[in-house]
Amino acid sequence: MQRQQTAMNVWVHDAIIRCALSEEGQQQSVGRSESNLSTKSSFDGPASSRKATWTWVESMVVAGSAQSLFRAPVGGARTINGQGGKRPSPRGGPQDDKEVLTIKVADADSEHDGKTVDISRRHLAAAPDGRGVLPCNPNVDDNELPEDLTQLTHLHEPAVVDCLRKRYASSGWKMYTSSGPILIAINPCRDVPGLYDEKAMRLYSSRGERLAAGTTNSEGPAPPHVFGSADAAYRGMMRGLDFSRSSSMGEEKKEEEEHTDFVFANQSVLVSGESGAGKTVTTKHMMQYLAALSKKVDPGHPHSVAGGGSSIEQRVLQSNAILEAFGNARTLRNDNSSRFGKFIELRFSDRGRLMGASIDTYLLEKARIVGHTCGERTYHVFYEVLAKGALSPAERKKFFIDDKTPSDFAITTSDGGKDRSMLMHSGYDDHAKMFEELKTAMTTMGFTRQAQMEVFQAVCGLLHLSNLTRKEAFTKTNDGEECVLNQSSASLEPALRLLGVEYEALNAAVTTVAFQVAGDTVKKHLNADQAVRAVQALIKGTYDSIFTLLVDQINSCITADEVSVEGGAFIGLLDIFGFESFAHNSFEQLCINYCNESLQQQFNRFVFKLEQQEYKREGIRWDMIEFEDNQGILDLIEKKGGILSLLDEQCKLGMRCTDRTFVSAVYQKCASTSNRFDANKSQMARGMFAIHHYAGMVEYDTAGFMEKNKDEVPMEASELFSNSTCHFVTAVAAVISSKMSEPPKKQSNKWQAQKSSISRVSVGAQFQKQLQKLRGRIDETHPHYVRCLKPNDRLQPGRFDPDIVVDQLRCGGILEAIRVSRAGFPHRYIFEHFESRFGFLSSALNKSTNQNKAQHRPRKVGRLNLGNRGVATPAKRKVPAFKKPKMDPKKACENLVKVIARWILAEREKAKELEVPAQDDTPEPDSLSPRSFWKNQSPTKPRNGYVEHKPLDTSEAGIQLGTTKVFLLQDTFDAIERVRGQVLASNATKIATAVRRYQARKAYLVVIRAYREAMGRSMGGASPAGDVVESRSQDSTVLGNVDVNLLEIFEKKSEIERANSWAVKTEPKEFEWVSIGHGRFVKKETAEDQENAAVDHFCEDYVDL
Repeated sequence: MQRQQTAMNVWVHDAIIRCALSEEGQQQSVGRSESNLSTKSSFDGPASSRKATWTWVESMVVAGSAQSLFRAPVGGARTINGQGGKRPSPRGGPQDDKEVLTIKVADADSEHDGKTVDISRRHLAAAPDGRGVLPCNPNVDDNELPEDLTQLTHLHEPAVVDCLRKRYASSGWKMYTSSGPILIAINPCRDVPGLYDEKAMRLYSSRGERLAAGTTNSEGPAPPHVFGSADAAYRGMMRGLDFSRSSSMGEEKKEEEEHTDFVFANQSVLVSGESGAGKTVTTKHMMQYLAALSKKVDPGHPHSVAGGGSSIEQRVLQSNAILEAFGNARTLRNDNSSRFGKFIELRFSDRGRLMGASIDTYLLEKARIVGHTCGERTYHVFYEVLAKGALSPAERKKFFIDDKTPSDFAITTSDGGKDRSMLMHSGYDDHAKMFEELKTAMTTMGFTRQAQMEVFQAVCGLLHLSNLTRKEAFTKTNDGEECVLNQSSASLEPALRLLGVEYEALNAAVTTVAFQVAGDTVKKHLNADQAVRAVQALIKGTYDSIFTLLVDQINSCITADEVSVEGGAFIGLLDIFGFESFAHNSFEQLCINYCNESLQQQFNRFVFKLEQQEYKREGIRWDMIEFEDNQGILDLIEKKGGILSLLDEQCKLGMRCTDRTFVSAVYQKCASTSNRFDANKSQMARGMFAIHHYAGMVEYDTAGFMEKNKDEVPMEASELFSNSTCHFVTAVAAVISSKMSEPPKKQSNKWQAQKSSISRVSVGAQFQKQLQKLRGRIDETHPHYVRCLKPNDRLQPGRFDPDIVVDQLRCGGILEAIRVSRAGFPHRYIFEHFESRFGFLSSALNKSTNQNKAQHRPRKVGRLNLGNRGVATPAKRKVPAFKKPKMDPKKACENLVKVIARWILAEREKAKELEVPAQDDTPEPDSLSPRSFWKNQSPTKPRNGYVEHKPLDTSEAGIQLGTTKVFLLQDTFDAIERVRGQVLASNATKIATAVRRYQARKAYLVVIRAYREAMGRSMGGASPAGDVVESRSQDSTVLGNVDVNLLEIFEKKSEIERANSWAVKTEPKEFEWVSIGHGRFVKKETAEDQENAAVDHFCEDYVDL
């Protein structure tokens, strides 16, 4: 076969290259098996459990045609991530060997770099999906890389990863890339100058203001940025508020309530990603931007709230420092990992002013307080109080930490005694500086100096209390069946003094447990191991209550009153833990991944399910895309008979059940009911099981599931701390008591034993309830998505690991969302909303037609006469305004959509003519000028007399009319929003012009009246010019007419009259007094006074808009 040279580049699967290089294809099965193996991450640690493998190699076509290899495999459809499709036969046919493609590997990261390989169709069987050769996108400069992945010519996995790699290599602002409605943020792992300063804020705020005003920017649109996503949420909220104000309480309001899912003023931004991807930093920058926008709304506002002088914006931003100190810790993947989820609700007034906020937290990882693996740390606040220079020497002595270091306490020492992280640290080791930021934030939030010291006193008390978890802290009694606290322990006395409790109360709380049997209280003594677990439970419960108190204090300082936010809306920022898969996964990872599964389903519903169902229901032309649904995973975890349900049942049965009985129940119930559950014999022997999550398979170890789900907190802790001498500790006791104040369920058997000294609150049930509430709040908003990615596991700047990135892209569902966004309609309006917002554009876009009608409209010209022939104009009867009958909303939108579509298509034709240089004066026969385009769109009258219209396809303009809504592409929406702002600005100018003309006209009439009075006095009181008569006029030459009439008056007078007319008459005018009762008199109105009043009445009514 003759081969032609070409400059085309392709992506080739590594398994195909291995198969082609092997003699007689013997490595085909080897390549296929290797492509399915898990890749060892660049981070050599326990967190390495990547399921994805980057197996694509960029190559240059030397000879042959690649088009035949691009065809989809027989029996399967092509998907974006290469899944699905029938694999071709490895043997192939005779024709398969004739279609040969010769490539040269041009990938420096590949072991085959520089090799020349011949590929035929039979080699495609080595690829996992049978599609191992994909076209590359054209090579472009770094400045021409697409900012939106949906703009890629060839849209597939290697093309997406390659585009992100090139943009990341360019550094700077290109770390952000959009993917339709999703913002992809790659963590630069370093500080980028100018990326988040005030100049960057002004760039996006001014862009948002220009779009709202309808003006354009000569520099083009701003690049993707987290500020752009925050601005989009803010502008969407203002549009929703604008629609709410314009809607009446009648049928339009009723229709709005039926379609509230598309006219929400409330917005939400969901920031997701793995630990270390930059979610917390992204959320902080979004809050800073929204606070800056709030200040621009009302510069004269005092910016303060009751109870302090700091602004609400400052308080909202300073809350981050407190939450990070008490809720963030170092993990194997992140030096500042949020170990809890939070939903920050920013409340805005109807004008867009930030009036307050509230913070909801989810699932604080309490197990980290008493234990963490090698290379990790507990929460920052413990290391901050121990840092040298953080507290004064007197304060350190008061808290019994004057000569202590983190290695002197159990909770600040890692398992194994090592505390070294393999991450590239980025400033989270300067604990003294972080502690100063914490104190500043607490001062801003209203914490007094004494209140701050009490908080730090309780934290230091927990440090000393943690040393009582060591076995030497207890003395065994009664042959080891019982124990008491060892009074010689070095940490016992500091813990008692800092927590403000007595020895006897603490000893009873951690060494005994109480039961109620038949109404009698029975106490049981604990052995040393059980007492250690009781101390750990006390520490976890106490710290969790401290965290709850701090969040409550923050909310009390930033929550707005109901009056100030009445008629407003909110923007919710969700910063929650990302998907986790470690070498050892326990109960915490199950809850975290369950949360991610639930949020992923919400993402799927928004991007996939609702999109496709909506388009199908509305009759919109749309290419259906199949996607993977994770409802089966949620059913496995949360449904009755699922994992969490079985865990709660086992916990309620008491001490008879253990982790082993729980996992046996899971094997029995879940193995046969869900294809997402997996447990082989080896796993069953170790009490483990695996779940095939949306992001990949994760193996869980059930050791400790029962204890962690119970969240046992001794009820004596509430009584213990309620008698504390420290006010903050007594507040902690109240929180502990409130968490255990739920009334117990009625027992069917009154003799059944009830364990009263242990809190029976289920962590899994609580978290499931919180998650359902969170989902409900998100469903009531318009969501925006920010997917944070990390370039490598060590967070090393400048290093892009395709294995890590492609795994996160698959886990986040970004690849599938790109396909949907590329063909989707992100903006949609119900008919009433669309007509009320854009209805007035119909006349503006049909400007040429309206101008032609205006040229033939007769105009009335009025004159201001000052002659004797003038007569007074009688008062006109007010005629009620004519009410135009209301058109059917769907019919009105149908006409409006056609007008907008014609205008957009015409603008595109104009742009094409401007882009293509004219090489010949003779136009092409198929080309259309703007005038000829509109001519073809206009109705024509053929000989038969019937009117014919050129068919118009509105979908070509990016706008479609559905059954109940109007759907718009992003470009179309931006275009009509820009025109809307321009028309509103033009109308405002016209109104201002008319008002200024009226004011000038009124001033002019005052001058004319003064002149007439002077003329009357010169002629002996008689008005030579008669009455003043004026008819409303639109004639701009009325002033010229007045000058002509005045000249005629002067010509009729004699020279003597003109000479005497300027003489000032000093004779007083006679008038009569008329009684109005109560001893009051007024001047009797004369004919002249009536005339002047008529003129004044005319001046007040003369408004011609």
